[in-house]
Amino acid sequence: MRLIASLLFCACLAILPDGMAAAKIVDEIVAQVNDEVITLSELEQAMKYIQANPAAGAKVKNNQAFRRQALEMLIDRKLAKEEAKRYGITVPEKEIKKTVDDIKQKYGFTDDETLSKALAKDGMTMEQLRQQLIEQIQQDRLMLSTVRSKVKVSDAEIQQFYEQRYRQADNRVHIKIINLPVAARSSAEEQEEVRALAEKILIQARRGESFDKLMETYSKSTPNVPGGDLGYIRQSDIDPRFFEFLSNLRPGEIVPLRAPFGFQIIKMVDAKVGKAKSLSEARGEIEQILIREQMAKLFSEYLQSIRQKAHIKILL
Repeated sequence: MRLIASLLFCACLAILPDGMAAAKIVDEIVAQVNDEVITLSELEQAMKYIQANPAAGAKVKNNQAFRRQALEMLIDRKLAKEEAKRYGITVPEKEIKKTVDDIKQKYGFTDDETLSKALAKDGMTMEQLRQQLIEQIQQDRLMLSTVRSKVKVSDAEIQQFYEQRYRQADNRVHIKIINLPVAARSSAEEQEEVRALAEKILIQARRGESFDKLMETYSKSTPNVPGGDLGYIRQSDIDPRFFEFLSNLRPGEIVPLRAPFGFQIIKMVDAKVGKAKSLSEARGEIEQILIREQMAKLFSEYLQSIRQKAHIKILL
């Protein structure tokens, strides 16, 4: 998965005010899949997950079609969860703990408490994060069990993919990001407050104040949208449109970005033009990419066949 979109896309969340009215909204059921239900809060989290790519986010609108796209993704997840149970696929507690520990290390959370606080700001609990991780791992293993043996990658496919994606130079950019998230249910006043803060930080950074200090003071990473020093990112690891946007920046240039999940201030640290890999060097990596793509396609078809037997009621 591409880096900017998938650093645990995966995925971005919503926050609600306290009180019974808010609890009612969170628990509103938008779909039923056999014995499982999908709530409005789950749907909003899925929408933010899809929006997590800054380059694509501007083209994603919170319209009914987009909501339905996110809902279909959740329905597939629920169906996969049931199938995984039928296949006896479980995830040991120690594996979930390791995955959570990896998230903490990757995004600079010192302990469970700091991670929990970051999740709470986006309307998610630690238990919800754990459950999402369990379902994702179960789905991945179900996919391996059901479709992996049907996947075949030919030399011609590898050659074609190489010509399209790998013949170009291995260009990289080094960026730092001050991330200022905006909760999905924040008021216009709250959004304006974050926007004003972003403008203030941008002015300070452009006047020469230490970007690292500003980053340390203001940046707020979430498990899905990172801030901080991202180091060198390969062109092939991020959305082409976002890389094009970054490649037009000069080293040292600082720019603001409005994304669906909030505001970001990006500093271009450096850019490197690399040497293209030979086919033999890239072959193994390409083969794995094509295997994953074919598996995803076959698994989608598999889930469609499961859908035909499932009881699905959409209340959206």
